[in-house]
Amino acid sequence: MPASASEVLVGQRYLARGFLDSAMRLFVRNAAIVDPADWSRLAERLMERNRLQDVVRVCELGSVPLPREKMLVLADAALRRKDVDGAMRLYELADAGRDRWAMVLDVLTALPDRERQAVEVVERHLRPEDDGDGLRDAGRPRIKAVK
Repeated sequence: MPASASEVLVGQRYLARGFLDSAMRLFVRNAAIVDPADWSRLAERLMERNRLQDVVRVCELGSVPLPREKMLVLADAALRRKDVDGAMRLYELADAGRDRWAMVLDVLTALPDRERQAVEVVERHLRPEDDGDGLRDAGRPRIKAVK
């Protein structure tokens, strides 16, 4: 089925009115001719509704970057609410830095039943970095995970 500029225009109007599923359906069907700005607006509106899987899909289809900063802000808020799993999912998607993963570790270590998850965070995101000559960064404490 060939792409239709008319369907894209209708999708833009649906998006403006907040009918995200209808807009997404039309944009996906006509992905070849949808403007990147429309994909970005759709992704932002989906982020407002916390529809992360759809955000990732829309950004991939439209070849637009993930709204990383918004994701990090949402993840920070989730961590403050002690929604550790939600925060971790967002931090993973947004490729959060070491400082944010250290905050996750602080929250996890305040919860004794999350020991295994805390170790996994250290293994995946907080291992001391090797600078290539076999020496570890002297400014960082050496953390060793024990199984």
